[in-house]
Amino acid sequence: MSDEPVTFVNVFDVEPAHQQALLDVLTAGAEEVIRHRPGFESLTLLASLDGRRVVNVARWRRAEDARATQADPAAAAHARRAAALATASPGLYRVAAEIA
Repeated sequence: MSDEPVTFVNVFDVEPAHQQALLDVLTAGAEEVIRHRPGFESLTLLASLDGRRVVNVARWRRAEDARATQADPAAAAHARRAAALATASPGLYRVAAEIA
């Protein structure tokens, strides 16, 4: 397995009336569970101005850390709450280029 850092990106399609509720669920999950997991580095939530999308960007030391978190029952409970509000499209990514 690779020891390279990875970024977990989850794009949620959500009804505008539910965007804030989704942000609340994701923030609670990050504060209560995700930030305490081994390998966690940071998490950013982005809310589209039209209210139809939320993007969750979490950086991890290794892919194994991110995968282990997805399997954690406490993290899965928050994921189920988010799934009740929106449609998710998750994936793990590596940095291919970075321009500053």
